[in-house]
Amino acid sequence: MCPYWIIRLYCFLLDRFPARYRLEYAEELEYAIRNAVEEASAKGKCHLWRLAWRELRDLPLACLRAHLHERMGKIMDLRPGAHLPEGPIQNWKLLAVFTPFILSVLLSLGGQFMSSWLIKGVGILLLGLLFITWVVGLLKGFPAWTLPAMGQVLCAVCFVLYFLAQAVILTLIKTPGGEYWPSSITNRLILYIGFDLVFLVIAGMVVAGLLAVSRPFLQHARQDWTLVSFFFYALTIPVVWFNNDPFRGIEPFELTGGLVLAIGAGLFLVAPNRWQRLLVLFLALLLALPVVSLGIYTVFPAQEFATPDLSFRLWESLQPVLLLPALLILLCLPALLPYLPVDRNHELAEGASQ
Repeated sequence: MCPYWIIRLYCFLLDRFPARYRLEYAEELEYAIRNAVEEASAKGKCHLWRLAWRELRDLPLACLRAHLHERMGKIMDLRPGAHLPEGPIQNWKLLAVFTPFILSVLLSLGGQFMSSWLIKGVGILLLGLLFITWVVGLLKGFPAWTLPAMGQVLCAVCFVLYFLAQAVILTLIKTPGGEYWPSSITNRLILYIGFDLVFLVIAGMVVAGLLAVSRPFLQHARQDWTLVSFFFYALTIPVVWFNNDPFRGIEPFELTGGLVLAIGAGLFLVAPNRWQRLLVLFLALLLALPVVSLGIYTVFPAQEFATPDLSFRLWESLQPVLLLPALLILLCLPALLPYLPVDRNHELAEGASQ
């Protein structure tokens, strides 16, 4: 009886293994079984049957274990933060990531929802968690799970400086008639290009200062620059929820935009590739802010201050997306971090001290 049926059956079972396993081990295993069959065949049929029993009996179970191992590996890869420098984010830390989004939803709902003691209790607990996240973020050098919460502090600093700068610019260009803003939408949009540049400079300088004073944050950012993009991503939260206070009936659009931002944050945590992480943040901004703009345009006629003037309606509708170009650029700027010069002497001294 030709002994090579063992090799064919062995190779058939080996083809049932996962592709990654076959790529790594198949060639070596095929070589080993061919040599073993030739040696057993030379010693007689008894040795050949013992070889077949020994090699083939365990192969189906090994195949099942290999598939389970690969499946578990894929599940482990989907753990939030598994691909980030500090590893997976679990338990209350994962809740801390989404706390700014949840709190913003509660604040935007207001009214009858906030009159509920349950909602108030949840809000107080989330505020406590937000405060703890701020403290830990400052002490631990901005871990990934603290970035959305720490980004709210960045929001406060950047927007205060931005509105001050905007007020100064508008005062300087004030017309003799006392008008601060140009009359046409086109001229206002041109003016906002300058405002976007001012915002870029302010936010960039603030984060550059944080990277300079926080060595752990700088170290993590050099390992994965998308962490800085995630930090900038939090700037979008007030643009979605707090820029549209005068408008009634816009809550469904705000919640939709906020849900898109929260989904973007969640996908950021599970995406394995840096450019994939940047892409999900980029797309979330491109979807969330226009949704709010559409909401303002839709509900504008029902507002008490509404006028038949279409330009007024268009200008109000554009408010949420006016900072969109600056925010998108801020998301992409951290990709330049790997190309910046590194202070090797400082790193060597820091490594020696550790």
